Amino acid sequence: MKIIDITGPIYTGMWNYPEPFGSKLGHFKLKKIDFIFGENKYSIDIFKGWKAQTGTHLETPGRYLKDDDCKINDIDMKDLFLRNAYVLNIPYKNLSEKDGKRYVGLEDLRKAQKGKIECGSAILIGTGYGTDNWHRKDFFKKSWFFKKEAIKYLISLDPFLLGTDSGEWENPKNPEGIFKIFFPANILILASCINIEKASKFQCGLTVFPFNVEGSYISPVRAVITE
Repeated sequence: MKIIDITGPIYTGMWNYPEPFGSKLGHFKLKKIDFIFGENKYSIDIFKGWKAQTGTHLETPGRYLKDDDCKINDIDMKDLFLRNAYVLNIPYKNLSEKDGKRYVGLEDLRKAQKGKIECGSAILIGTGYGTDNWHRKDFFKKSWFFKKEAIKYLISLDPFLLGTDSGEWENPKNPEGIFKIFFPANILILASCINIEKASKFQCGLTVFPFNVEGSYISPVRAVITE
């Protein structure tokens, strides 16, 4: 069995949401506090500036749908363990550009789809962007977005989860309006990932482990592909 870790590492000074949101949310910094207990020296790591969307995370549509039964800790872990998944690899260099950002369009998806996608599966879209740009300060700003026709097509496949290596699915300059149609479809979001493009098979398994935080609709995760 081949295991591919698609979780982006969290590091001090990593990319964040653009301003003014970045400063309001805080920037991640790993700190430690040393202290003496029972005549022994101990050290505790402090994750300063940590938020649910730090690094690779899982998000439910519950907050946008105002659905209190759609929280992270309501998801049965068996639904996130070795989930049937399909990988659509679309090289970043082949993506078209609009408003200074690259995007995934309907034809990109159709060309990358190597067969039938069963409903209720996970769909993972890898362009190589996450792997190549994870440590860039402008990772979020330069991320690719979805054209409306593309997101409509993905919704029509009725997936359980949609994961990508992009941090920003919407075009901030000229919005496609994708979330207005995506959230009501009740599909989980997995973003931002790395290494998806390293999957050599169209069909694989996906395992995602979120934190068990009561009352949260979003959580950092560890996610892997198995072939």
